[in-house]
Amino acid sequence: MSDMGSSDTPSTDNASAANTMWGGRFAAGPDAIMEAINASIGFDQRMARQDIEGSRAHAAMLAAVGIVKPSDAEVIREGLLTVLSEIEGGTFAFSAALEDIHMNVEARLKQVVGAPAGRLHTARSRNDQVATDFKLWVREQIDAAIGGIEALQRALLGQAEVGADWVMPGFTHLQTAQPVTWGHHMMAYVEMLGRDASRFRDARARMNESPLGAAALAGTSFPIDRDMTAQALGFDRPAANSLDAVSDRDFALEFLSAASICAMHLSRFAEELVIWSSAQFRFVVLSDRFSTGSSIM
Repeated sequence: MSDMGSSDTPSTDNASAANTMWGGRFAAGPDAIMEAINASIGFDQRMARQDIEGSRAHAAMLAAVGIVKPSDAEVIREGLLTVLSEIEGGTFAFSAALEDIHMNVEARLKQVVGAPAGRLHTARSRNDQVATDFKLWVREQIDAAIGGIEALQRALLGQAEVGADWVMPGFTHLQTAQPVTWGHHMMAYVEMLGRDASRFRDARARMNESPLGAAALAGTSFPIDRDMTAQALGFDRPAANSLDAVSDRDFALEFLSAASICAMHLSRFAEELVIWSSAQFRFVVLSDRFSTGSSIM
């Protein structure tokens, strides 16, 4: 997923693809171990849809500012949809020699639409392309996490309302301490999850700046419209600094931090369910659909 040094589109032959990706002085193919080290397609293929969304937005912008012909941009955009349908349909042949999802998509695009595919990478580096794909993917995971949290909160609120006057013991160190209600206990988790959702929303707001246009690290001399691509991809604005845009992945760490804290709360609730469903407590009964047994007892 490193930067692409030229806009040449690779061939699909595995032996030559790793050379034509870079051109220049490269006259021989890479050693097998080097190819294995460089290849990220095994995991970044999950960003295929985000990569294609970013490329379609980039192609539309190139046409809008007159860098490529509108007819070429339309052919590219339609060809990318064809590639996406192949990937989602399970018929796309991924190649480790092409290293990553970006080059795999562009190589297939050239097969589908021909020469116009070579114009897609104009005014773009794999550096800003990778950063954009990754942000789009993380943003989608954040939205999914928030949706899941809100659904769980609604379920807990329902439990709290039903059990608002169900008296139960509150425990400290598993010793009976003070009386509480089932509703009060459920609302504790509603509060925890509310903070979790807030952390995800904060992370989303900070990361929602578009890296496209930063190119390798210092932008491009082409007269691109970064605001257009940012808006098309749902970003609030283009990133202010090109170096920062392509070199920092703190948004991923912030997502992982929020996810870890949320997982701690979910683990705490799961452990309470384990205790409450035990013979010693019998506060709750779990459905057989969500239970397992022992092979010996």
